[in-house]
Amino acid sequence: MSTRPRVVGNGSVYQVKEGVFQYRFNLGKDPKTGKYAYSSKRTLHCEGLSRRTQQAMLRKAMEEYKEELNSGIVHDSGNLTVAKYAENFHSLREEGGFKSPLAYAREGNYISHIQEMFGHIQLTDLHPDDIRHIYANARKRGMSEAELHGTHVKLRQILQDAVDNELILRNPCTPIKLPKPTYRERTPLTADEASRFLSCLMDEPLSAKATGTMLLLQCGLRRGEMLGLTWGDIDFGQRTLSVSKQFTNDKTLRPPKSKMSRRTIAINDSLARYLGKWKLEQRAQLNRYTLDQDDNTPIVNGIKVVTTEDGTYATVVNVDGHNFDRWFRDFCVDNGFGSYSNITRRFQRSGKEHVRGTGYSGLVPHALRHTQATLLIGEGADVKTVQARLGHASPSTTLSIYSHAIEANDRKAADAFGELISQESNS
Repeated sequence: MSTRPRVVGNGSVYQVKEGVFQYRFNLGKDPKTGKYAYSSKRTLHCEGLSRRTQQAMLRKAMEEYKEELNSGIVHDSGNLTVAKYAENFHSLREEGGFKSPLAYAREGNYISHIQEMFGHIQLTDLHPDDIRHIYANARKRGMSEAELHGTHVKLRQILQDAVDNELILRNPCTPIKLPKPTYRERTPLTADEASRFLSCLMDEPLSAKATGTMLLLQCGLRRGEMLGLTWGDIDFGQRTLSVSKQFTNDKTLRPPKSKMSRRTIAINDSLARYLGKWKLEQRAQLNRYTLDQDDNTPIVNGIKVVTTEDGTYATVVNVDGHNFDRWFRDFCVDNGFGSYSNITRRFQRSGKEHVRGTGYSGLVPHALRHTQATLLIGEGADVKTVQARLGHASPSTTLSIYSHAIEANDRKAADAFGELISQESNS
């Protein structure tokens, strides 16, 4: 990269309209053509600000641009657009660099947003004000704050890569501060609701998906962790369950989410008995297909039957996450923990009417994980124990997610102490 000074003079400014300026610099004569060369134009938006503030912003922007031009960076990367650089960034990050192909595909979605929003702008011409205006337009078009925040995080990462590669001097995303999106508040079951949910689950015919739901409720597992469990992960003698893998949405067994997610937790006697019954039932089901059950057999299993010219074959498979979610929604609707806005089918089973449909609202599998944590904290379990049981990366994660339950415990502790010293003073 050349460092020869390129700029001649102090640059020229053109006011497009009130608060909007374009500026460029004379780069001297081209030695081949003998004609003067000019930098590409940049635009500065500072509408609604005082004249003094506008002039200060303009001076700063032009000084930074001049520094880039004199460094040779703009000249060497001036024809590279944001879209092209984002595409190159993504293509170089092969799927092996991600925990799963789904993460790679998720980044691809953000890259598409970046290409659509910033693609026409040259990498060296992108300015913080451009980003602010493009984000404002995206909001007007209906882009959610969560999607915008994710896109911004990815753009900042890409542009920092350009800084590291000495293609631009500064990351134009640095001054941009977007508020973190507010996510839907988690709504765990109350103790009474959890008790009723358990009662409904015990009345459900023994099956793989019912067993998976029982594991979510009793152990606070993530869905992928539950789907990845095999019988070798259960120690019936010690009453423990070990998490060492997860079954992801791309139908692949992968390591757990984090180092702390690899854990061994206690299970209660009731769950151990339930699992023992399901193990016997599952073995009988597999035997009908001449399949064996061993330590590598998924606890939450499916049976895939394939017919070819050579005959019909059956194999044991892990239950797909989306398939499990459908069963879970139906179970919740059947038992009053959810509803469908669009009913497509009604039928009778065991003297009870059931409905199926679309537009589900209600309890989701992950809420059972929050239920376990919230109820444990409510019963006085310490944060370290809850963190270890749920497999959070650190106690601070548990503290931030379940602060509401911890605050409620603090209130109970204050009231209990007040009652204690009141009794002592009255005795």
